[in-house]
Amino acid sequence: MNEIRKDIHTKLLTLSKDIKNVHISELHNRNELVEMNVKHDLLDFDFSKQRISNHIFDYLFKIPDQINLSDSLKALFDGQFNNPSEDRLVSHTHYRNKTPAENFQLITFEREKIKKFLKQKKIHSKFKNLVCLSIGGSRLGPELLSEFQSLDGPVNIFYCSSYDLLEINAVLRNCRQHETLVFVSSKSFETPEIIKNLEHLKSWFEENPDIEFQDHLYGISANAHAMNSFGIKESNQFLLLDSLGGRFSIWSSISLPAFINSNFSSYLDLLEGARLADRHTNSTSWDSNIPVIMALLSVWNTSALNINNHGIFTYNFRLRSLSNYIAQMSMESNGKSINFQSQESPFSTSPLIWGGYGIESQHSTFQWLMQGKTETSCDFIGLDDGEKVTLDSYEMLLSQVLAMSYGKEDKQQPYKSVKGNNPCSVLKLNSLDLKSLGFLLAIYEHKVFIEASILGIDPFDQWGVQLGKKLALEAKSNKEFLKDYFSQIFLPKS
Repeated sequence: MNEIRKDIHTKLLTLSKDIKNVHISELHNRNELVEMNVKHDLLDFDFSKQRISNHIFDYLFKIPDQINLSDSLKALFDGQFNNPSEDRLVSHTHYRNKTPAENFQLITFEREKIKKFLKQKKIHSKFKNLVCLSIGGSRLGPELLSEFQSLDGPVNIFYCSSYDLLEINAVLRNCRQHETLVFVSSKSFETPEIIKNLEHLKSWFEENPDIEFQDHLYGISANAHAMNSFGIKESNQFLLLDSLGGRFSIWSSISLPAFINSNFSSYLDLLEGARLADRHTNSTSWDSNIPVIMALLSVWNTSALNINNHGIFTYNFRLRSLSNYIAQMSMESNGKSINFQSQESPFSTSPLIWGGYGIESQHSTFQWLMQGKTETSCDFIGLDDGEKVTLDSYEMLLSQVLAMSYGKEDKQQPYKSVKGNNPCSVLKLNSLDLKSLGFLLAIYEHKVFIEASILGIDPFDQWGVQLGKKLALEAKSNKEFLKDYFSQIFLPKS
């Protein structure tokens, strides 16, 4: 299979020679890119501002069959896809199934616990604050959902993870123990940042001897033993499958804190959107398959056009954290070069994923994008639901796409020229609800998986991250460890 990927890579480099110096505006004038649009009930995907031709696309659409993508997708949706370097199945798509597969029955049981918890009216009447200790995917997903829903509910939700405790201390200044609920969200329940914050919170609660901390404490983890050891009541525990990666955990009880001011049906709406994305990905032909096209474009831009970064810009304030969420999911999944069989990918793997809220980015990083020397590919994500407020933002989005891709030459004042030629795609949401958000997030998940399948790497392990965690734990248990470690590395040469 690696020989097939080498052949694909060689072919892409050959095809790139004919287009590397062609401007996107020229391709559009030749009617090469006019019809490049996929419409779905929940969003439209426009990729007509890419530096690519129909001829090249004809070849790209052969790649999924060359790597047996259909078989990989079937294994993923059937619950049979294996994460080989960690020797466990992959389960995130089953968290949104109405009836999870038999080997994932814990999902059904935990979904009922989520439903029961969200129906507890006493939670809303008794507590005013919810402090969620979480980091990485366990934080980025729920925090995105909280911002997206923009709920002014009875419970204030705070997310904390800073190792210096500045974040949590700022939160606790506005809280009182008897009004505060705590969720600890950590798959391993061993993450140093989370444990340090949890110990600090425990000490804070002990300042009020009338409060029993265990009555205020809930845990979300795959490590029941660790939750028990910390004294979390079994009735206050939500269990995750060990096969669920943190960056894919938004569909599980990890997101429970974000729904405390809404309801269980809102959570189900999120799952329904993801389920529709699963159906689209699994049943649509390659040339109309949104995540397939996104993955092919990513491989083309990074490996053929040598574009090493990809910006994601949102044009609705409720989506302001989306870029951070997608960046973590993408780079932690595909930011590697060697697979479990010790085969190095012939492709350039994950580009740097970055971005932000587009309205703010226009007044900062867009200057670098427009007139700097580094090329960038971009996704622009916006909403057009017919309302004037959203239409204004969407028109702003489109104007930036034109500037970024077409540019404008000023021969008399060259310093005003904008080269353009940055490949851009637009994802236009037709409404801003949880179903649409679930669809969008799952589309990006599948894009990451399909891209990894082309690159020949495992998107579900994270050994680079694990090394950092390992060294941090060793340093904590042995204060001289880091000093000794660095002295060995930086010994003077004899």
